[in-house]
This record gives sequence, C-alpha cells and structure tokens, in this order.
Amino acid sequence: MLIIPSVDILKGKCVRLTRGQPGSEEVFFQDPLKAALHWENQGAEALHIVDLDGALGQGDNMRHIRRILKEVSIDVEVGGGIRSLEKAIKIYSMGAERVILGSFAFRDPKAVKKLAGEIGGNHVMVALDYKGEMIMVEGWTKTVNANVYDVAAGFEEAGARWILATAVTRDGTLKGADVRVISELVRKVKVMVVASGGVKSLEDVIALKNAGAAGVVIGKALYKGLLSLREAKEAARCWQRGSYPALT
Repeated sequence: MLIIPSVDILKGKCVRLTRGQPGSEEVFFQDPLKAALHWENQGAEALHIVDLDGALGQGDNMRHIRRILKEVSIDVEVGGGIRSLEKAIKIYSMGAERVILGSFAFRDPKAVKKLAGEIGGNHVMVALDYKGEMIMVEGWTKTVNANVYDVAAGFEEAGARWILATAVTRDGTLKGADVRVISELVRKVKVMVVASGGVKSLEDVIALKNAGAAGVVIGKALYKGLLSLREAKEAARCWQRGSYPALT
C-alpha cells in the first residue's frame, strides 16, 4: 500500500485545511516545492498535490505545480480546479503520473472516458468525496443523489483505474480513517482505491491496508508529527494480520 503525503497549495503556500473549509488553513511550508522535496527526501514514493485555489475558483497554482513536477523524481498525482480535458491533458504532459478529476467528472459524464482514451486509464484518478455514503461535489457544498459505491463502479466502467475516496467530515480532523466505507468500496470495484481523510495513527494505516486500500493520502498527521513517514511505510509494507511492524 502506498503512503502518499499530501501537499495542498493555497495562495502559493503548503497548507492543511479542516474539512476543506476556507479560513481553517494552517501553513506548514511557505514554499510547496520545499514540502514536496521534504517528503521525497524522507522516502515518499508518491505525492498528492491539490491546487486549493483552483478548486475554490480563485485562481490557480500551476506555477508551483510545474516546479514540483520538474524537480521531484517520484510519482505525483495532481488535482484541484481541473475543469476541462485540455487542462487535464496539460497537467499530464507536464509530468503528473495521475490526473485527478473531481466535480468535472460529474458535470461531463463523458470526461473520464475521453481522458482515459487520451492518456490511459492508469493515469486517471476520480475523486469521490463523500459524507456518510453519499457523494459531495462543488467544493463539498452539494450532495449528489448517489452513493459512493455505485458512482465508483460507473467510473470504473468509464475507464478510470484509480479512485480517491475522501471522507469529507473527517478530512483534516485527525479523527481516524473511515475504514468501513473503504473496505466496502474495495469489495465492490476492481480499480485501485486510495483512502483519504482523518488518518491520525499507525493503527489507521494498518486498518486501511487490511481493508485492501491501494494507498492512503496522509496530511496533517505527518505535518504535525503524529506519525512519521518511515513508520507509516513500514506499517504498510510489513504488517500481517494480528501483528504490528517492528519499528526501530
């Protein structure tokens, strides 16, 4: 299971929000490139980059995203404010391993299939933000009358090979991962499921691996030092049912 540090960019800085709410941000790096390089140097195998300004419709951070993609050598997935196929393809051409489609995938039902046809399904990730089991869109302000499992199956059929499942009520709260939904989602689709939201401990990492997640995005817990990237990677790599990894 991949441990994927999150680098969320707001007004050119690396921040973390609570439940995605503007005004709740904590700044951890003045320069998001330094955050990306920090996690790469710590041993990260992939990074999760989110353009919060783009997602909020108040500009973008493409300059910083371009710098990160140029400077790091590990896989990077990029999302936030991608509202056209042209922008998605541009980000892929800049060096992103995975392009994350959010609300755009819901506004244009053919977007995922078209993008998968252009760049390959292995490079397409769809963000499913959910509350309870119901999908949220438009910056988590609107509920779609569909559950996360059915929507994931639909995007799987459209050609996406990655699903990012974010529990919006847990995001940035350090209240623990939503293992139940992730476990059920993994059972219902064959694509790679990456969990996000609420992770606070190695127990969360272990539980998500046991649930079958292909990866987990971790933000605040890493930035606040509640767990180390090394410990999380070791737990994801070595844990076996009924035991904990030996951490030295």
